Amino acid sequence: MRAVATTMAHRRKEYSSVRLKSRALLPLLFALASLAWAQDAEKTNSPDSERVFGVVRTFGITNDRNAEPLTPRGKFRIFRQNVTDPFTFVGTAIQAGIGQATNDFPSYGQGAAGYAKRYGAAVADFATGEFMSTFVFPTLLREDPRYFREGEGSFKRRLGHSLASAFVTRTDSGRATFNWSNSLGRIAAGGVSTLYYPAEDRSVGLVFSRAGIGIIFGTAGAVFSEFGPDLQRKFSKKKSQKPTQELPPQ
Repeated sequence: MRAVATTMAHRRKEYSSVRLKSRALLPLLFALASLAWAQDAEKTNSPDSERVFGVVRTFGITNDRNAEPLTPRGKFRIFRQNVTDPFTFVGTAIQAGIGQATNDFPSYGQGAAGYAKRYGAAVADFATGEFMSTFVFPTLLREDPRYFREGEGSFKRRLGHSLASAFVTRTDSGRATFNWSNSLGRIAAGGVSTLYYPAEDRSVGLVFSRAGIGIIFGTAGAVFSEFGPDLQRKFSKKKSQKPTQELPPQ
């Protein structure tokens, strides 16, 4: 019995090691694949590459309602930009900190080691979600992963447009369609997450909960993408109109 218990403990240790390596390896593989694909990709200074308030990325967002369809390389570029952007690592660091504070996935433990595991899982979640919903499924289904801003009209109309983007998108030919890429991509990413989350937390429920979280965050991002530039213009306008204090004469 002792030999059996020792063997089982050894196998659990090996499995845990493999799981930790897979969690660390996934983001690295995505990064390497991105660099390889991007070697001959053209660089762009289009509005899609601007940032709101100079910080929040707006890759994959366009104001051109008649924008040319993206090639597979163009879809991959958006994925690469989102995943390698510094803002992504700040966001995932905050997410991991919240998970640490609420003790999500208790088997990860606390302290630096627990935080590192949660951070690695958060990065892997984001990378796989973007890979599936921005590149893989949009390429296979010929759907456009970009967010097309309304940019004008009533607040109600623009809000409805941004909320609907989670479920409605464009095909490469320009017609409206159900956003299969977003839904299937998030579910597929949730499935991949079972490779690196603790064994006791791997279930169908986890797959769909991760998918739901991805859709919710994506929808919130669409709302910000719609109204963020307006807020930036208002803020900049107020700042430029602020009177400067004159120095008293010497």
